[in-house]
Amino acid sequence: MTTAAILLAAGGGSRFSGAAHKLRADVLGRPVLSWSLDAALAAGFDDIVVVTGADPFEDLLPESVLRVHNARWEEGQATSLHLGIETARARGHDVVVVGLADQPLVGSRTWRDLRQAESHPIATATYAGSRRPPTRLAKSVWGMLPTEGDSGARVVFEENLDLLIEVPSAGDPTDVDTQDALATVRQRAVDLVSVTDLLGREPMGPFEVVVRDQTGKPVVLKNYPLLADGRPMPTLYWLCGRRESMLVGRLESMKGVRRAEAEVGLDAISEAHDRYRIERDTMLESSGASPAYRPSGGVGGTRTGVKCLHAHYGWWLAGGDDPVGQWVADHLHEVDSPTWPTQPTEVS
Repeated sequence: MTTAAILLAAGGGSRFSGAAHKLRADVLGRPVLSWSLDAALAAGFDDIVVVTGADPFEDLLPESVLRVHNARWEEGQATSLHLGIETARARGHDVVVVGLADQPLVGSRTWRDLRQAESHPIATATYAGSRRPPTRLAKSVWGMLPTEGDSGARVVFEENLDLLIEVPSAGDPTDVDTQDALATVRQRAVDLVSVTDLLGREPMGPFEVVVRDQTGKPVVLKNYPLLADGRPMPTLYWLCGRRESMLVGRLESMKGVRRAEAEVGLDAISEAHDRYRIERDTMLESSGASPAYRPSGGVGGTRTGVKCLHAHYGWWLAGGDDPVGQWVADHLHEVDSPTWPTQPTEVS
């Protein structure tokens, strides 16, 4: 069985008010199209099919990809999808994974995970519980696809949920439809680079930056309660700032955990765990996801007492009602000289 990636890049981008086509817009020195294409190229497909229309993008497409021009691109996305699938069929492929060229931050891991999702005829990526492209389609369902309009594969899996498997993604599905969306993508691209550097690896699940330092760099992340591989993520708020993490670590080395428990009291800490758990569970339930395993416990997955001062301080910085986080803020002067915030940081 062989699989082709189909990247749809035919639309005119009518909602985008830039001087050039939206797929040519710059994100950290690279066009939007290059981000999307490079992610698909890195995922190990047997062929990459790029369907163009309003702009041929001849200067952006390498010789290694199959270029297919859709002269009927103005009639809707369905015409581009069918053209891509017919190209894959002619090449002898049994499966396609279809993505949108204006989603530059999906990432190669999502494309690869979908390529390998062989248990069902249809597989779609989910981001914090929401179904978005790319989508994997086996040959058995190609005949179900609409032939007109812009609904694409969505109508097929909505009407055939028994054929569908969801593949959680750590990527970002934001599509560059407007100048505002482009600004969002640019900031998230910067955040992704910064967080990868801070963690020493790519993030393993969806996140947003909720606290930044004075230079705009991430200090606290808010994580979706499930990782991309489906495992539970109990730490809703993650202290990632390099300097902040170092100083809290110093405080922990000075018997900070034991001191915080004794001075704050286990009853107050238990109440904080409950508040944290409720916030995390509400976030998961509102996403509509139905995981086999859910995160449990309170701050950082702890049920009683204090396990990690970093998790408490991160939540407190993000505005959480956490007496342990407040205790950390009150004692950071012991490990460094600057004046530390005595009130939670305003969430960005």
